[in-house]
Amino acid sequence: MEKAKKEKWSFLQAVRNGVFTVPGDGGLDFVPVFDALKSGGYKGWWVVEAEQDPAKANPLEYALIARKYIKDKAGI
Repeated sequence: MEKAKKEKWSFLQAVRNGVFTVPGDGGLDFVPVFDALKSGGYKGWWVVEAEQDPAKANPLEYALIARKYIKDKAGI
């Protein structure tokens, strides 16, 4: 991310260079987000989206990574 910012990459350049990923694979701790949603009584859908190059990041593999992380950390 820092390199993308420093070099002013476009969104497409960032995607092609693997800047974005799913919960459970990157450096962001989603637990506080999950906790806020739950404590606020949110009952709607949770949507996971990751802009990735499918030639570099298998979509099914990364969907499973995200699913496991959310199940483990949020209990859903």
